[in-house]
Amino acid sequence: ENETQFNHTLTRNLAVMETEVTRQMWADLLALQPTLPADPTDISYGSGMTNPTQNMSWYETVLFANLLSVQNGLTRCYYTDASFTVPVDATNYKMGPFHCNFAASGYRLLSEGEWEYAARAGTTTPFSCNETNYASGNCYTCTAGTHPTLEQYAVYCANDTGKSEPVGSKLSNPWNLKDMHGNVYEWCWDWYTTYPGDTTDYTGPVSASKRVLRGGCWGSFARGCRSAYRANFTPDDRGGLLGFRLVRSVN
Repeated sequence: ENETQFNHTLTRNLAVMETEVTRQMWADLLALQPTLPADPTDISYGSGMTNPTQNMSWYETVLFANLLSVQNGLTRCYYTDASFTVPVDATNYKMGPFHCNFAASGYRLLSEGEWEYAARAGTTTPFSCNETNYASGNCYTCTAGTHPTLEQYAVYCANDTGKSEPVGSKLSNPWNLKDMHGNVYEWCWDWYTTYPGDTTDYTGPVSASKRVLRGGCWGSFARGCRSAYRANFTPDDRGGLLGFRLVRSVN
């Protein structure tokens, strides 16, 4: 009921991270940008440095993106004002308000529409891989072998070990993006709400109470790993299921 289809036109050229942000990426940026908080990962749910970093709030993903932009000499995307003059940094990242300059060259979270576009990679099936065994009668099944194709592409409840796995441990989608299905949920920019009608470059409502997460996680049913599946948490929520990847708008 929260997945009503509409025509969504995307006009930005995107460079999407191949994997979710890892614990090593977090450690590397922290060494260069010491105002970044310590890695929030709950190591009970994946302790390896190539595992996705997790257990971070939405606020920390925005700060990470801005600091990575600074480190690489790019224009920051996130600001506390609509005129883009006061950047989000370590002094204000928990307070907001938050505004995104989608035209900036720096790193940012994907919008929900961009995320689904990247996850589908041109496909129209429930997953970017063609899982022919998926059906309404087994979409909540966690029995190994029920969805043999999906198990090659996603870390989810049919093959998880109670935690995340190293990024890229499963097959990539047609655009070489890995873990778009499963492993950890990925924070998106948008506030969560019902879909609009046909639109262009939609980035969600101006305000709401929860932010969108996409992709499912290591504990999800197959249903929750679909390209269309929508989840939502408050921006200060944490958990060993929550991660992120970044994108840049490029010419």
